Amino acid sequence: MKTWKLITCAVTLTFASSAWGYSVEEKNPFAALQWTFGDKSLKPDVLVGYRSVDVETDGDVSGWQASASYAPHEGIDKLKVEGVTGDEDVQYTYGAGYSLQERKALLTGGVTGNYLTAGADVVLGHRKKVEAYFGVTTLDGYDVPNEPVSKTDSSTTDSASADTFVETDTSTVAVNDDLQTEYFPEYSDCGC
Repeated sequence: MKTWKLITCAVTLTFASSAWGYSVEEKNPFAALQWTFGDKSLKPDVLVGYRSVDVETDGDVSGWQASASYAPHEGIDKLKVEGVTGDEDVQYTYGAGYSLQERKALLTGGVTGNYLTAGADVVLGHRKKVEAYFGVTTLDGYDVPNEPVSKTDSSTTDSASADTFVETDTSTVAVNDDLQTEYFPEYSDCGC
């Protein structure tokens, strides 16, 4: 019982820690092929899952993922729910699950980055069993979002109208300076 309370507290703290600052939510289904060390078969387990993370402007990543694995000739094996934390290139996972083949609960921890994954599952019971794994995955790094532009940022707004924001990207809009000068005599081309 103490183990489940500890896991619940850890997951709650992970989700609460990303509540400050600007972030973008990314939701990704994923798949992986995982080889277990010491396994009798050279065939990898097939893993499918879903990951939902918040990517902050400083590159920090936090969220959760859920997955199910399929072992060849054995069927569906492990069901896992994990917390995800790290940065845009490397994420660490930790959580709990259940092994249908062993009929026991498990704890899990690992690392994911640039289409690679590695970690270990500890199957709980009278005889704890550690199953280390490595593999390839469809998960890659995340794009770090830019900070949103503030309406009161003096570099992008006129001081007389600080409550108005105007997009000034001239790469896609043709600017007619003659009309600007004719209808707005205070206009001067800044060359930006």
